[in-house]
Amino acid sequence: MSKRPLVPYFLQKLDDKLLRNKPATWSTRVHLVIWFSFLFALTVGAFAFLAFFDIKEYSSTGSWATFTGLIAFIGFVFWLIFLLRFNVFKRYGNWYQWDGLKTFLLFFICIGSIVAVCFVPSMVETFRANQKFSTAEIVNDINEINTNAVKLEHDLIPLEWTKDTVKLIDRPATVQVTEAPVADVTYDSVAEIHEKQVYQLIDSAGMSRKMMETDSVIKLKDSIYVFYTSPDLQFVYTYDVAEHSTQKILSSGDIYRKEIMHYSKPADRAALLNRMDALKEKYAADNRYPYYDDESYNINDNYETKIKKKYGLIKVGYGLANITGKKYAWVDSWKEYLRVFYYITLTFTLLVFIFRHSTAKTFFLSLLAAVILSVFTGLMLVMSQGDEVAVLSFMVVYYIVFAITAFTINTATVRTALQGIGLNLFVFMTPFMPLVFVALNEARTRYRYYDYTYLQTEKPHNTALYLFIAEIAGAVILLILLETVFRKLYRKWYAAPEN
Repeated sequence: MSKRPLVPYFLQKLDDKLLRNKPATWSTRVHLVIWFSFLFALTVGAFAFLAFFDIKEYSSTGSWATFTGLIAFIGFVFWLIFLLRFNVFKRYGNWYQWDGLKTFLLFFICIGSIVAVCFVPSMVETFRANQKFSTAEIVNDINEINTNAVKLEHDLIPLEWTKDTVKLIDRPATVQVTEAPVADVTYDSVAEIHEKQVYQLIDSAGMSRKMMETDSVIKLKDSIYVFYTSPDLQFVYTYDVAEHSTQKILSSGDIYRKEIMHYSKPADRAALLNRMDALKEKYAADNRYPYYDDESYNINDNYETKIKKKYGLIKVGYGLANITGKKYAWVDSWKEYLRVFYYITLTFTLLVFIFRHSTAKTFFLSLLAAVILSVFTGLMLVMSQGDEVAVLSFMVVYYIVFAITAFTINTATVRTALQGIGLNLFVFMTPFMPLVFVALNEARTRYRYYDYTYLQTEKPHNTALYLFIAEIAGAVILLILLETVFRKLYRKWYAAPEN
């Protein structure tokens, strides 16, 4: 039994057992890759935990992910070196049923373990943000900053509310303006003169949005509404925490009713000023924002700008945005993170699987062929002013050509590079083709729903659902074809005498 540094005894024992009984599994070193990826993740996580001590500042996970990715790529290269030393397929060793599928899945696990480490800094940053600031704490502090600012600067704040009169229409119809040269325009940009009132035309969807955004509304008569908006009293605000908090951030109207309609002069102004300084210290980002000098006043500044500058609320706003962006990064974007992980892992897994089942010459010729086809297609599109439908159509045609070329292996008597290239590209494109077909259908559908003036008359629905189903279908089709089609084609192609 060989002894490896940093490898516990039970893994060394498992390594010896796999070498004796499961050489194809042992050759992937999946157990060692998972172990060393775990150790690397712990190391990166520990350094990131110590480095991300100031959550108020801009996120630096991009630099961390880049650095971690470079080290992970070096680890990937080392894994390839050991992987390529022993190839059961190319040495015509014992190849059992499901070994093709099992080998692919083991490659995916190994590469996925390496790729996953690159996401550790972002996960640690989110953990640190949640550790230091709770959602309720941020909401309470935002409300306190805004209300204290109103108490301290009551004399600066305008008391008038703005008024907006709208008329609800049944559908987003095209209307005409008679006071100006007649022209077709969209409903949401037109005002109608009626009984000496200016009405903004709005449909039910726009009405719902406006009801959510307004501070007060009065219904004059059927389909006629007057919306009143308070002066802006939200000097600091962040949409992230508003979307994820069950506790309400006070709106401008709420603050107006609470602090201005029932205004009383602060009994202890000094205490309020000290509290504002404390909250500024708690949330304000540092001096990375030199173009915002909180202490430089301009005579033309409006009341909002004056208050923000006086109490350093511009930097507080940036600090709050940085904190909440980190807190909810994985809540809001976990699907994007998962897709990035999946497609990076899948791409490298396909390349390794193809290399392991092809000759080095044919593998690199396949890469060259893919590059040449991409350049040729790009030139064709530029010359013909093609669009996304043309790009996706080209991909479908290429896939069909690669599939036909690959299946000619069944009747071939010699091994040719052209057939190997076709098979390699056929395998590589397979998991992505359902996405291509859905995207092509959506592109064609979208063009049918837009006229030449680009006015949308109907919107295609469920695109995200169709794309998700296509992603799942692509993975399933690949796994099915690996054992039933691709493995047999590779075996027959590689075993044939060279041309």
